[in-house]
Amino acid sequence: MIRGGQGDQEYRASLSMRFARATLFTMQRTMPGPLYNQVYQTAFTLYRFLIRVLYLRFWIWYAISGNKKERCRTETIFRVMPYSLVGWRGLKATSLVMDHIGEGKVEGAIVECGVARGGSAALMAMAAEEMDHCPAVWLFDSFEGLPNPTRDDFVEGHGETGRHVRPLSRGSCLGTYEEVGELLFRRLRLDRKRVRLVKGWFQETLPATRENIGPIALLRVDGDWYESTRCCLENLYDQMVVGGYIIVDDYGACYGAKKAIDEFVSRRGIKVDMTFDGRGGCYFSNP
Repeated sequence: MIRGGQGDQEYRASLSMRFARATLFTMQRTMPGPLYNQVYQTAFTLYRFLIRVLYLRFWIWYAISGNKKERCRTETIFRVMPYSLVGWRGLKATSLVMDHIGEGKVEGAIVECGVARGGSAALMAMAAEEMDHCPAVWLFDSFEGLPNPTRDDFVEGHGETGRHVRPLSRGSCLGTYEEVGELLFRRLRLDRKRVRLVKGWFQETLPATRENIGPIALLRVDGDWYESTRCCLENLYDQMVVGGYIIVDDYGACYGAKKAIDEFVSRRGIKVDMTFDGRGGCYFSNP
């Protein structure tokens, strides 16, 4: 059974998101493909820059109010935002979960399935450096972008896979192995012995690696599609420790991810109390 936290919303599209979807839909229908792609990339880059600049208002507020903990959180989020597609809300939710694990001394590995360019991975790995009870950070990704969706990713009667600004084609959300390694090990100077990158499709790498991971304190699932999400749960859920956390980045944004989670929870008879981040992601503790 799934229950949402009081006052939380599974998905809350901002005014800017609604405007962007409507504008891009019109542009895609009226502009030549190459020109549309060029305009989209330029607009998306500008949008991400403006969002990051506006995010500084939180740092200013916490600095003025003297809230050192939240000021440090905003500094970390601001630092990794250029390498993440989940936005500041998704990053903040991940940071809060890492706080819960740290404060609760939840013992186990940190695992992310779906690394993209490494923003969330970097945030978790930096937090895990301060925790003796988190032995390793395991990061799984094809490093080739998304595979194609399957029929389970589409809602009957709709031609879309979710509430995206534009369709997610094969290869979307790409972060290369070299790019992520550059961020984690050269820019942030994280310990290679504790942070482990595993390249390949989940269906191949998770069954071959799960025994090496051991108990899991945090499982962050960001595979977008039904098959990817289901694969993560079937291979890794039984290694979750009591009191550990699962983050599903796409629960409210990708139809397939939601379907995979709902089916798994129902089949296992798990009672889940979800907290939503408002932009499609959610997290819940392992009962």
